[in-house]
Amino acid sequence: MKNKNSKIYIIHENDEWVTPLEKELIELNAPFEKWHMNSISLDTNALPPFGIFYNRMSASSHTRGHRYAPEYTAVILDWLEYHERKLVNGSRALNLEISKSLQYKELKKEGIKIPKSLFAKGKDQLIKLSKQFDRPFLTKHNRAGKGLGIRLFDEHKKFEEYISSKNFEESIDGVTILQDYIKPKNNRIVRTEFVGKKFIYAVQVDTSNGFELCPADNCGPDEEFCPANSTGNKFMILENFSNPIINKYVNVLNNNNIDIAGIEFLEDEEGKLYTYDINTNTNYNNTAENLTKYNGMKSIAEYLYRELKLL
Repeated sequence: MKNKNSKIYIIHENDEWVTPLEKELIELNAPFEKWHMNSISLDTNALPPFGIFYNRMSASSHTRGHRYAPEYTAVILDWLEYHERKLVNGSRALNLEISKSLQYKELKKEGIKIPKSLFAKGKDQLIKLSKQFDRPFLTKHNRAGKGLGIRLFDEHKKFEEYISSKNFEESIDGVTILQDYIKPKNNRIVRTEFVGKKFIYAVQVDTSNGFELCPADNCGPDEEFCPANSTGNKFMILENFSNPIINKYVNVLNNNNIDIAGIEFLEDEEGKLYTYDINTNTNYNNTAENLTKYNGMKSIAEYLYRELKLL
């Protein structure tokens, strides 16, 4: 059913991450409205408005004081899907965003290699399962984002000391991942970006200074290796990138009805590829894009506006 008052509705919990998209939508003169899930109150007994609903809920919302924003978003997405509204990154995308376990299951369905990963609840199980690693390994959170909970260990003794200490950082969902550390070739990982289930570009990321690899321009602007610092950018777009794994990633997106995502992989010293993250709330690095013809948020804005016109 068409409606002349249809808009693009952005479902989110972080105004700073939405600002670049807002700018591009204004440039297109596209009608839109922002729904901040930590402050908005919606009547789910009423009919939802008509339009395109773009879900940008983040797994790291609790780090910004928005502990239950994903749970409320799940309710809103259920409401919208029940009324057959057009969603971009609907409830299935949210499920993957907040669960590495589900991400890895979907990747493995397509024969995509992931690092050895064990999921644990509680300190006792963490210590017990860590014995299965005879090489350096990582901890990370099952519900993560922004590199939450990632620590590297090369000794079991140091790991057990960390787990038993007050410095232990538990995942917000109570599930911590133990994962083989695969040393990236040249300390670089690759993040592939998709809009409308289509590959748009790949960006190489320098991991030398840590695992917090969010490309958003407002993340950590005081760090010299941060993407927001134009004097030294750790993000570099790879021109004319091509790899057979892209087709497998597209299959994963199609299988889960995910329209927009960033998927990260690394290549080890032997040339094997390991995929370890699907980000359905993807951001882009302005400094890297300014050196090329690419503009991720513009691609998203144009895609959303096209979909709105097709309603």
